[in-house]
Amino acid sequence: MIRRLVIGVVSCGVLAVAACGGGSGAKDPDHPNPVPVPEPTSNSQAVASENLGYLWPFTIAHGTIECRAGEVAVFVAPDGKAYALNERAEQAGLASIEPLRANGAGGDKISLGALRSRALALCKFAG
Repeated sequence: MIRRLVIGVVSCGVLAVAACGGGSGAKDPDHPNPVPVPEPTSNSQAVASENLGYLWPFTIAHGTIECRAGEVAVFVAPDGKAYALNERAEQAGLASIEPLRANGAGGDKISLGALRSRALALCKFAG
């Protein structure tokens, strides 16, 4: 039951981002056909541009998403630096994600919605 709820929430989040983005994702992403992320088994999961295609919001190609206690959504860059994906993470003192954000085809920043939804889905494993 919970798994279906999480899948539904993530699906709705991805659809909402796609609908709101109006094609504002990367003009020519490295991976236009996303490769599904495996089912998570912990509160941390590796992600890459190949997993989100047009919805990949960063100028770097990969990293790790985490959900820490209290629904703190985090992106960890390859260099090990942790960045806030939501307000709770910002309040916990994590660095702003803005330096890593990519611009979409329309010039606006690509939404963090799809990645944030995936990170929050990991909260079921957070302590």
